Amino acid sequence: MRAIAGLVIAVMLSLAVGAAAQAPPQQQQIFGRWLTATKRGVVDIYACGDSVCGRLVWLINPMRRGAPAADDKNPDPALRQRSLCGLTMLGGFRRAEPQRWTDGWIYDPDSGKTYHATMFLEGAGVLQLRGYVGIPLFGETQTWTRPDGRYGSC
Repeated sequence: MRAIAGLVIAVMLSLAVGAAAQAPPQQQQIFGRWLTATKRGVVDIYACGDSVCGRLVWLINPMRRGAPAADDKNPDPALRQRSLCGLTMLGGFRRAEPQRWTDGWIYDPDSGKTYHATMFLEGAGVLQLRGYVGIPLFGETQTWTRPDGRYGSC
């Protein structure tokens, strides 16, 4: 009887380990670091309250003219001196479906413009981010990927 109980426990443990191995990898999660489509920045996506936000954590050129790169294209003159490093670049996203987030916004420091945005987790390490004006039809989709270890922090 003990042998059967031991066998049952061993089978249950092996099934549990097999189920854990089939669970989606961490790459399937939206949270974490993402390399932008231009490969000029890395954005850390995280939960902020009941929505999702993202902060710029790496820049290809973190310094400009000997000073930290600033948000110099911002339409608000009072914000033009703030550092791009650590800048919240996206926010307000709410999960609409298991792999889709809507109702968000994304800020483009190259133009100083903020756009409505949606995100779709396409698969392991691939995030589709669509910024638009008015309706999603009038927008652009970028493909962001998981960065490798060579991207540090700014």
